[in-house]
Amino acid sequence: MKNSMPQTTMPLLPGEKPIPKAPSIVLDDGTNCIPQHFLSYQHTLNSVSEIISLIDFDPKYVLFVDEEQNSIFLQVGIIGKDNYLPKSVQQSNKIVYGRRWRVEPQLPSSEIIQTAFLACLKAREHEIRELFKYRSELLQKTVITTPFSCHHDLPLIAMSKSTDTSAMRYPLALENLIACLKKVTYADAIFKFKGLQVLPGDKQQYILSFDISPLGKSDLHELKQAISAHIVLNDLCEDTILYGLFDYVLALSNRYVEENFIFKGYARFSRNQSVAKISNLSAETRIGSQHNIDSEFATQFADLNYQTDATRVPKINNNGLEKKIKHQLKQFDIQYGFLPK
Repeated sequence: MKNSMPQTTMPLLPGEKPIPKAPSIVLDDGTNCIPQHFLSYQHTLNSVSEIISLIDFDPKYVLFVDEEQNSIFLQVGIIGKDNYLPKSVQQSNKIVYGRRWRVEPQLPSSEIIQTAFLACLKAREHEIRELFKYRSELLQKTVITTPFSCHHDLPLIAMSKSTDTSAMRYPLALENLIACLKKVTYADAIFKFKGLQVLPGDKQQYILSFDISPLGKSDLHELKQAISAHIVLNDLCEDTILYGLFDYVLALSNRYVEENFIFKGYARFSRNQSVAKISNLSAETRIGSQHNIDSEFATQFADLNYQTDATRVPKINNNGLEKKIKHQLKQFDIQYGFLPK
């Protein structure tokens, strides 16, 4: 039963338009709305820009909206120091730009916001990968590299046998494990070994305990102070340990984006949001909307969905990829949806 709270009408965002005769729904809090799946969208550079302007995130990550050849795209600018140069030699910040994220005119506003979220998430991940540094010995010299960065020559790596580490996968003794942690720095922080515990069970696993200790003032919000951490390892090989450490710092970064990506004051991806309440709201807007559906609306709704799906069908160009795609599709009995042209 709906409560007796006074009703308020949820305003539409730029680029949104209700499908004719679309039903409206009154939520438990008294809000009257037309859910996004009953809206049509015709976004422009201006409408996407207005939506993006309602997003707040880390000031060092600037969200841009631009257009090229009638194609709208989002792009993140990252402000900071060069990750490959010592801070001591850098007098000021620089700005670099991430890849472009295309925004279709028919894209629901919610998906535009989620695209911006993914752009911020991946832009920060790009930085995180460059801040995880590994020290090794090569030709009797100490070298420091970024093994998880996105700037490696992947075709070269794929064709080179020098990266085959199958012969190097052996468990480390405790003293070598501690030395392994000392090979790594992360955003001017070091990893300090605290302990190792063997978990009970048939499949032997380990809990590695360590501290991440900043050596000075960190540019990363999640490293403003030392962190006490634990990771579960399936073995004690060096690669397993290093991947485990990187997974942990990447999860810290992802959580930072989740908690601080705000749309109109709401942190949608925050772990503080109630799963049950989000689920109930989804049920209200979908199950409740099945009542009193106008037949004309139902036809337009189905037709609009069909047209939207049709705009997303890719073409198969006559090149080297064509044969691979056709072979891949033939493996499945596809009866629904749109096959590529």
